Order: sequence, then structure tokens, then C-alpha cells
Amino acid sequence: MNKPPQKLQRRIGFFGLLFISTGSIIGSGWLFAALYAAQMAGPASIISWFLAAAMLGVIALIFAELGSAIPTSGGFARYSHISYGGMTSFIASWLCWLGYVVIPSVETLAILEYLGNEIPWLIQSEGENRSLSVGGTVVAAGILFSLLVINLLGVKWMAHSNTTITWWKIAVPVMTAVVLIFTGFNVENFTSHSFAPEGLSGIFSALAAGGVVFSLIGFRTVIELSGESKRPQRDVPMAILGSLFICTVIFILVQVAFIGVVPAEQLAQGWSHVVTNGASGPFAAFAVILGLGWLATILYVDATISPLGTALVFTSGTSRLVVAMSRNRNIPKFFGKIAHSGLPVRALFINWIVGMILLAPLPGWDLLAGIVSATTMLTAAVASLTLLALRKEHPELARPFRVPAARLTGTVSFIFASLITYWCGWTVNETVLLVLGVGIVLLLLTIPGMGSSGRELKIRHALWLVPWIGGLFTLSLLSDYSGGLAIIPAPWGELAVILWCLVIAPIAVRSALDRETSRRILDEVIGESAA
Repeated sequence: MNKPPQKLQRRIGFFGLLFISTGSIIGSGWLFAALYAAQMAGPASIISWFLAAAMLGVIALIFAELGSAIPTSGGFARYSHISYGGMTSFIASWLCWLGYVVIPSVETLAILEYLGNEIPWLIQSEGENRSLSVGGTVVAAGILFSLLVINLLGVKWMAHSNTTITWWKIAVPVMTAVVLIFTGFNVENFTSHSFAPEGLSGIFSALAAGGVVFSLIGFRTVIELSGESKRPQRDVPMAILGSLFICTVIFILVQVAFIGVVPAEQLAQGWSHVVTNGASGPFAAFAVILGLGWLATILYVDATISPLGTALVFTSGTSRLVVAMSRNRNIPKFFGKIAHSGLPVRALFINWIVGMILLAPLPGWDLLAGIVSATTMLTAAVASLTLLALRKEHPELARPFRVPAARLTGTVSFIFASLITYWCGWTVNETVLLVLGVGIVLLLLTIPGMGSSGRELKIRHALWLVPWIGGLFTLSLLSDYSGGLAIIPAPWGELAVILWCLVIAPIAVRSALDRETSRRILDEVIGESAA
């Protein structure tokens, strides 16, 4: 009897991809981002959502073309490998993996934080700090293990279970916003304490560090699962853009409702001092204040279901990224082996183990949202330049979805991704810089054991990353955003970032691999996907 082929199976249709992306976007973000964004920008946080949607929409166009032209699982890691080689692809995929692997653990922690209000033994408190008890840690481990089991049952089963959860995740925030608007909405909240109390810097801070971008970037999971799509050339772009549009409308409605129902006594000291009822979440607290006990109950239930759905999808997407990293020879091949079931079993188990380790105390939700946003946007910036390099070196590549005015759009996407990283602030970016350094050290230590060589890293083609990241993070340190030295205020810091990106972009495109080398890698990737 012949053994089943060791490859990922194409089993997901368009609606499966759309609901995977939508389910990834609507997680704990909708429960927290409205609060943090309002604290940073006041009613002008609505502008943050529109601006984030526009910027991420441009970035999504880049991934729509890349995902349709090269439909392969773990695309975030593969695209940059084709154009720039091993060092660049490692940096991009390492940052992406960091942003992915932490999410299931954080969403699990969010679930238990809410349940801790009704089941006190799950949580232990020291002053205002709350963490998992021993019993809570055991329950969290069980939740992570259940996510692993669901994914081991197969991607089609995962997609079907996620679709059911996602219908709920769409309905609850829409219903919550509508009910709160018709019950306790006060239009004077939009002007009584200034529409934009922190000006431009507040709007930009809310966008990057207040959870707005974090709440919308779940569309990226479609890229990691595109190698398992039945019709990736058609379905991947539609799923990316469709889910981003649906969720942007929902989140703007939620933000409007939040601003309108904040009680007057909470606004007395200004938007930056708006407080909520502890870990129960702002919307549940408002529902209780307005006498809507039934809505509060639904929100407590949703505080379990929404994070669980997001954790489920990211558990799957992260394993596909690990497979791609192993095929790039960024990590040992052992981690990326596909089982006879057609599933990346080893990658799923490795990520589960890391997730268990991450159950240790993590930073607050807002800081974590900033870290995930920064790492993801750095990866998106590299992808934007990858598109430009592929257009230059491989104009003949079939592109079922083509980005309009690709040179301009790719450059603007690179600038947008860099600006969002800059707006995350130095408090976030110094952490990102630290983990990036750790990753490079790990890469250099493990090269001898992974069948790769220093030559395959193509270090010369990655040198442009040094001035780009160095300049971007230096500007972040000098900025007036969180943790910065406030030497360069807005909008001059933004102007400096834009000018720096315009200098780096053409250098990066010229630094790409030559056509023959990148064609060889491209054929290898396409061959794996076609298999």
C-alpha cells in the first residue's frame, strides 16, 4: 500500500477563507481597543479607525497580489525569501512568528480573566495586578491543548468549526453597539471634553499602540493558509479585502457606541482618565450601568467565544508559518515536516509548547497589541518591497490579482507600514529590537545544523535592512510617542519617516536577488505549492 503524500491539502473554499480571516480579526480586540483608543485620542479615535483601515487596505492589496500569484502556506516567510534570500526571509518570518505565536496564549488569558469574575479560583490578585492561579494555569493549558486537537483533526474541520464561531462573533459586537446607542447614547460626549484632546499624536498613537491596527490585522492568516485553498488565485484576494471591509465597519460602529455611552462622571477628568469596571470589560460595565443585565451576560459569554475563535485560527496559521521557515532553511527541517495526514503536526506541537511557556506573566493588553502591530508591520514593509522586486525581476509571473499602479502602491505601502511601526512608540520598539537581536543570534548558532550555509543567507542582499531599521528605530526614540525623548514632535517625525522610506525603497529594490537566482527559488516554491 502506498503511503499518503506528505503535503498540505487544498480543502478550504472562499467562505471558509473569508470566515477564517474575519474570525481572526474579531477577537479580544473589539472588547478592549475602543477603550484604549478613546483614552489616547478621545472621540477622534474614530479617525484612527478610518485611517488604519485605509492604510491596511493598501497593505492588504500587496498581499492580495502576492497571495494570488504565489499561493503557498506560510506566505509571509516565502515571499521575501524569493526576492532577498535567507537572511531577509528569516528576519521577516521571525518577526511574524513572534506576532503569531503569542496570540493563542494571550487570547486564552483574556478568556480566564473574564471567567475569573465568576470563578475566582482561576485568578490570583496582588493589588491591581491579576495573574493565573495554579488552577487557572491548568485550565489554560487545557484550552491550548483543545486548540491543538481541533487543528489536528484537519484544516477543513477547523474551517467549519471557525465558521460557526464567526457568525456569533459578528453578531455580538453589532448588537452591542446598536443596543447601547439606542439606550444610553449622549452626543455631547463627542465635544464636551474636546474632540481631539491629544491632537494628531493622539490619533496616531491610538491607531498603532491603542489596539486599532492590532484589531484589524487578522486578515494576514489567509496568507498562511492560502496553500490549502481550493481556488487561491480568486479566493485569497477576495477573502482579504472582504474581511477587512466587514470588520472595519463593525469596529467603527463599536467605537462610536463606546464614545457615546461613557458616563459623564467618568469623563469629568478627561478622556485619558476614563476607567471601567476592572477586568469585566468596558462594554459589560456600561451594560450593567444602563440596567441591561441580559446584554452583560451575553458579553461575558462572548468574552470567551471571541478570543477562543481567534486563538483557534492563529494556532493553525502559526504552524504553517513554521513549515515555510523550515522550507526556507531558516530553522531546522525537523520542525516543518508534514505528517501523512497532510498536517504540520510537529509545528503544531512546537507552537503549543511555546504557548504553554507564554502562560507566564505577559505585558498588559495595550503593550502587547503594540508589539504585535510593530512586528507585523515590519514584515508587511518587507513584503511591499518584495512585490516591487518581483514586478521588476519577474514581470511574466501570472498575477490573477494585480495591484493598480504597483510601483506607487508598493512604495506607499512600505511607508504606511513604517509609519505604523513608528507610531507604536519607543516603549514597544525597544522590545521589538531586543527580540530581533535574539532571533539573529539564534539563526547564526543553528545554521550548521540545518543543511544550510552562510552563502544561502544572501547577507549582501539584506544589508539595506540595517539602515532602514536603524533609522526607523532612531526616529522612534527621538519621537514624542510612548517612551520617546520628545525631541522630534508630530508631524515632523512623520515627515522624517516618509523621507527615510523614500531613500531606502529604491536601494532595497536594487538589492534584490538577480533574476536567475530568484527564479530558481520561485520555481521551487511554486512546485511545492502545485504538489
